[in-house]
Amino acid sequence: MKVCPSCWSTNVTIRVPQWGIWICKDCGWEGIEVLEFPELPDDILEKMKEIKKMENLGKEREAMKMKESLEEMMKKLEKKKRGS
Repeated sequence: MKVCPSCWSTNVTIRVPQWGIWICKDCGWEGIEVLEFPELPDDILEKMKEIKKMENLGKEREAMKMKESLEEMMKKLEKKKRGS
């Protein structure tokens, strides 16, 4: 799954394939380095977007709490994957 490094949207597409330039259709970001993730559950992706918004708004304390919650969600997902 490709993700915009600016807004964490998955609504990214290759704009100039020859040069590897990507564009985010949600925030307008353009660049050559998109984030690459394995398929993530929607709730985890949404939590990542919320954290990014909080950081952009200067609400570091709230972002840290959300990161802790996200880490717990990721640990549970990892345990679930190992058990499968």
